[in-house]
Amino acid sequence: MKTVERLSGDEDGVWRVTTVGSSYIVNLQRGIVTHLPGVGSNPTIKDLERPLRTLDACMVGEAGYWTMESDDFFTDFFGHHTITIQRIELLTGMELGKAAREVALQNINAMDGP
Repeated sequence: MKTVERLSGDEDGVWRVTTVGSSYIVNLQRGIVTHLPGVGSNPTIKDLERPLRTLDACMVGEAGYWTMESDDFFTDFFGHHTITIQRIELLTGMELGKAAREVALQNINAMDGP
């Protein structure tokens, strides 16, 4: 599996960004990001698949930061800070299929609410 040290947003493909407690599916083909909370994480409004607005920081060994478009009339965008990123991997084949399933289930769970 291909891994990189950093994402700038200019790449193509679907990437899993893994932190200590969560992971994120960053789909640069579709311009969307989905937070997959780890065990014990509290649900947030950012857990639903959201259009990626900016990818400001995404580097192994550092905290990540990006913004996502909002569907709330009163909020321009959502910002998201991560804890230290441990791994960034390109998803292909079976791993890409598994990630698509995880995203679909996360979207269903997020729409059900906390």
